Amino acid sequence: MTNSKTQSIKRSIKRKIPGGKLVNLEITFSDRIESVKLMGDFFLHPEETLEDLVNAIHNTPLPLDSSNLTARLDQIMTNHGAELIGVSTADITSIVEEAVSCKPSV
Repeated sequence: MTNSKTQSIKRSIKRKIPGGKLVNLEITFSDRIESVKLMGDFFLHPEETLEDLVNAIHNTPLPLDSSNLTARLDQIMTNHGAELIGVSTADITSIVEEAVSCKPSV
């Protein structure tokens, strides 16, 4: 008998965005993103937007549809009239993609 439950994987990725800021992502996933924590020395105004960005990443099914996630993050930024400084929504998606690919960080 095989165990059909997929074991969760935890990853922590730190990335310095070229010409930008440091981003730290802590993520747990199996067949979907189970938990996510996004931190760094980037700027986001209004700061409350971060919760909605994190919520958009949480429960995302895998394999990751990068263009869809970036579009959802962009829509949240537009809805809040928010601004990211030192990182972009595409950068965030790329870091999520790196984390869930289980490739070693470089």
